[in-house]
Amino acid sequence: MILNKLIGQEKIWERLVTAYENDHIAGAYLFHGPSGVGKEGTALRFSGLVNCKAEGSALCGECSSCAKFNTLQHPNLTLIVPLPKDRVINKKDPPAKALKDETITALAELIAAKAKDPYEKIRLPRSNTILINSVREVREKIYLKAMEPGRKMVVIFDADLLMTGDGSSANALLKILEEPPQETSFILTTDFPERLVETIGSRCQQVFFPPIQTETVAKHLQESLDKPTEEAKLIAHLAQGNTRMAKHLAKQDLEEVQNQLLSLVKWLTQPSEENWRSFTHHAASTYRTNPQELNFHFQLLSYWFRDAQLIQKMNGDAHIILEGMEKSLRNFVKSFPAGDFASIVKELETCSSSLSRNYSLNLVITNLLFDIQESLQGVAG
Repeated sequence: MILNKLIGQEKIWERLVTAYENDHIAGAYLFHGPSGVGKEGTALRFSGLVNCKAEGSALCGECSSCAKFNTLQHPNLTLIVPLPKDRVINKKDPPAKALKDETITALAELIAAKAKDPYEKIRLPRSNTILINSVREVREKIYLKAMEPGRKMVVIFDADLLMTGDGSSANALLKILEEPPQETSFILTTDFPERLVETIGSRCQQVFFPPIQTETVAKHLQESLDKPTEEAKLIAHLAQGNTRMAKHLAKQDLEEVQNQLLSLVKWLTQPSEENWRSFTHHAASTYRTNPQELNFHFQLLSYWFRDAQLIQKMNGDAHIILEGMEKSLRNFVKSFPAGDFASIVKELETCSSSLSRNYSLNLVITNLLFDIQESLQGVAG
């Protein structure tokens, strides 16, 4: 079964299975932790387990319920994801009415990809909020008589985006969580639990997902993608416990990834109109077509400046992430002996966070460029 293609997090799964076996399933869960560690896949897998007709401690993979969960098309499963708002809609309209036909097609393709690989990300361009209409629709649905026996499961990906705008989506969900219907559970997943209001977090049973062990990721790449041992180890090391990033890296030419990173570093750190225009254009075009790719690039840049800090502070004796780029890193550190690289890492994190909250891209990128120049000279921001 596709929902069994998850790695690591065995202790968390055992905890969830025990709750199921003892009939102690919570009305609401908050799955949180860093990106790419299996939060979303586990939410889907647990939803499948509690609806499996075999009623064992594992999904049987053979019953009609498992077959439907394997394609994420079970009537007891409701997925809520961030959506763009292509069209103005009314209070009572379904969220799909806010989407153009091509957006609906793209969403269906992403859901199908998620069904094939639990580490795939369902994220459409310009989808920086969870629409209140999505919450209103699920509120109506969960109080209706179930089409099939079992437990209704509402899974909300990127739940922190309930808070964007005026927070009306979060308020609408809170009203449901205060008195959830019987035989219904909500699972909220997020990389940023601190962005949710406390009233939502306090109504959820919280489950923290730690990064996956490097050895586990490497073994997964060897077995699922037939990667040679040394290459799998290198990719797993670069991914730092993020299985989604590891699978993304495994599909790319690592030399090209390194060259892309060097270009990004040049554009950011060598101030000129041409370089800054190149970085701004790259960020804008990537953000428009594939926001996850831009997040990936920001993560690589964070690795670069983290490694630069280690080389700078530890007099060369440092365990760096970007091992294959050590010579370039050392030359870079020599060029900026007073550089406050730790501040740059924070600035990149702030930039990435601001973009996920739908701030103006041009303003965010401009502030980043100026802040980095100050930090490279050791000037406090």
